[in-house]
Amino acid sequence: MSIRHIDSVDTYKEIVGNHPEVLVDFFATWCGPCKMLHPVLESVSEKLEGKVVVAQCDIDKQQEIAAAFKVQSVPTLVFFKDSKPVLATAGYMDENALMKFIQAAEEK
Repeated sequence: MSIRHIDSVDTYKEIVGNHPEVLVDFFATWCGPCKMLHPVLESVSEKLEGKVVVAQCDIDKQQEIAAAFKVQSVPTLVFFKDSKPVLATAGYMDENALMKFIQAAEEK
């Protein structure tokens, strides 16, 4: 499964509520670092398939969700465990750094 897209509050609730581990990328289409992060997320999504669901949320289209998590810069990554946010970070990171972030989040 590739990256899931959060296109409504209902989709957000379905994805985060029905999977034990979810990584949500809050991004914007005009954001350069967000575009650079996309292939990294695709790769991580493939490597962690069946374990971690990777989802993206466009902050311009889903302002309510972005505001709920106080997203102030993009990209912002939030890791959810059992529907609760456990760790967040902002900015571009390479695959190695992203895997370390996910591992740290899983240990919380």
